[in-house]
Amino acid sequence: MSRVGLSTEIIELGLKATPIDYTPEAIDEYLVLVNLPEDWEEVHNYIINENEIDGIPNRRVDCTNEKKFSLRGAIYAMSVEEAELLATHAKVESVTLNPDKYPQPESLLVNRFKKDVAINKPLMTADLDLETIFYYDKTHSNWSMSFMENPGRFPAPYSGVGIASTTVTRTDLKYSYTGKGVDAVVIDTGTGTLHPELVSDEGVYRNRDVILDGPYYVDPEYFNSNGYTYTRVLGGHTLGVGIATDKAKEWWTDASKRSAKFQSLGTISSSISATYTYGHATASSAHTNDSMPIGNSHGTSCSAQIGGKSFGLAKNANMWSIRVNLGDGAPIGAATALDFCTLWHQAKKKAQAGDVNPTIINNSWGSGGSTGNSFGVTYNIHYRGTNSTYTGNGSQFNPPAGSDGFRQHAQFTFRRKTDTTTQAAAYSANGDFNTVFATTNNSAAENAIAAGCIVVAAVGNDNGKLCDRHDVDFNNWFQFSNNFVHRCGGVDKGFSGDHDIGKGTIRIGALDCAVEPDQDLQGAGAYKMRKVCYSTSGPMVDIFAPGEMTMSASYKSVYNANDFARPDANDGTAAGTFYDRYFNGTSAATPNAVGLMCLYLESNRKASQQDVRNWLTTEACKDGLISDPYPGINDTGYWSQARDDTFDGSNKAYDSRNVRGNGSLRGAPNKVTYNPYATNVEPKMSGVKTNGIRFQQS
Repeated sequence: MSRVGLSTEIIELGLKATPIDYTPEAIDEYLVLVNLPEDWEEVHNYIINENEIDGIPNRRVDCTNEKKFSLRGAIYAMSVEEAELLATHAKVESVTLNPDKYPQPESLLVNRFKKDVAINKPLMTADLDLETIFYYDKTHSNWSMSFMENPGRFPAPYSGVGIASTTVTRTDLKYSYTGKGVDAVVIDTGTGTLHPELVSDEGVYRNRDVILDGPYYVDPEYFNSNGYTYTRVLGGHTLGVGIATDKAKEWWTDASKRSAKFQSLGTISSSISATYTYGHATASSAHTNDSMPIGNSHGTSCSAQIGGKSFGLAKNANMWSIRVNLGDGAPIGAATALDFCTLWHQAKKKAQAGDVNPTIINNSWGSGGSTGNSFGVTYNIHYRGTNSTYTGNGSQFNPPAGSDGFRQHAQFTFRRKTDTTTQAAAYSANGDFNTVFATTNNSAAENAIAAGCIVVAAVGNDNGKLCDRHDVDFNNWFQFSNNFVHRCGGVDKGFSGDHDIGKGTIRIGALDCAVEPDQDLQGAGAYKMRKVCYSTSGPMVDIFAPGEMTMSASYKSVYNANDFARPDANDGTAAGTFYDRYFNGTSAATPNAVGLMCLYLESNRKASQQDVRNWLTTEACKDGLISDPYPGINDTGYWSQARDDTFDGSNKAYDSRNVRGNGSLRGAPNKVTYNPYATNVEPKMSGVKTNGIRFQQS
């Protein structure tokens, strides 16, 4: 513990020569702590007797409370000058105002890693300089967590200062809540249970499957009484005692295969595929011979950013997953997965009466059709009250003439260190409209919210706009009058009736890793943070979270150059070594925000969907920090434009810039995620005589 109380300036002045005021008003009580218990009697005798010893007041000081139960401390009546002098003695650890009279505000904060770790953050969108990543003491973290500690004042490299010289900073992170007692569910491509990011320091495998493990979690009495147990092993690792897979599936589909108190809850109507096994749902191809092993790290990355030991804010949350068909043939559909969560949460209400673990569901996926841009093809549109057409040009970089809000691109410019001219790149983006599958997912999300689940969704990576019913673009349609291109429609909706701001699913947009350049060509403001070029915007977005090039867990060879072997990845298999990677998109922004919401739910266990949304958009956000270069609905640059380096050029090394129309908020709230539980509030001590004494915060 460090010394408290004496400034260098006071030492240089020569404190003994300063007259000391001994009037009653100048005397206060101080707690004196010595370094070791065996030092106390010696120092105590010095203090209470008149002497001329260096670092000891040269008068007899009264001991007002000997604190006989204390090994190293007692309370003395002194002036502030005497307290500062005493703090210099070699055997004195600290001198502070008597905490019995002046209780100091204590910090809830604890250092996350107990050491400095590497916080990696690329300089440019899409990592176009092929950044590497750094580890300190075999550890690194996710820049989203550092960002959310203080979004308005970044340490390097998160502001414009030094952006051309560093992509990593070295620091520890603060936390208070950890998501303990919160059930966080990731509906996605499956979560790799064996990845070291999701294994606790004590060796506990933290990820479980809702379908296969969830029934035992709420109804162990039924399974234990019928002897349905076995030791679950995956990839040679013993994960613990679980229930037989077929008996878990029966619990969902046959009410008679449960304890009596759960039989009235209803069932999942169809049988669960025999191919949905534990290996199928929670392991990569390196660890299972299952017929459909996980081939995509997307779900693992989402889970790690919610509750991973290095990358997630909610490091003690209960991590759950459901693997759904996201183009890989998995036998569970997304709407059905939401139904599983609804039924499971209702079962928890019966099993955990009075103190139900919150259920929060991460949905980093979506459903919908895409508008067209085939060369020479004419498309019918309805735009702001008028029917018209546009003709496709087949370009990923430039929108077709007259397409307005129907063909949004995701183009940005950049200049690497070795570039002599401005370069340009584009993510795939187009325009979405609702489909019949989207309405099914919407209804399932609405049911989950009504049951008490917290449902959170990514707004999408098509640079679109999500409108409320009062917006000028609310009725825009593509080809047919029911193909609305600017409305919530799937899991991102979660409500019926009117499209009003603040209803249904909590919707998360993505922030860029890059900041606006110092040369302001678009009225954006130098070094301001910005929406990443592909993130959907609009009034129905609730908040923006870090989403571009954030760090998370992965398997090998998912994104090639962005895979980095972990120092703790030696699991004894040639093909099964685990990796980390930069993780992009509103898919990454959503779990970063969900991890934050888990902290709130830990101490607000009965919070509703609206309670969580209100907290997120008031206490857990910072306003006005995002650039919005073209906010007017008729501004050139409101929708995607063809590149013009007069406005869109990047003029210096490591500059990057969203091409006009790809950074506009289009009515979205200018709010970024902020972690209020990682803020060390300065103590306010009105009326207390500090007189230069400095107080150590825990």
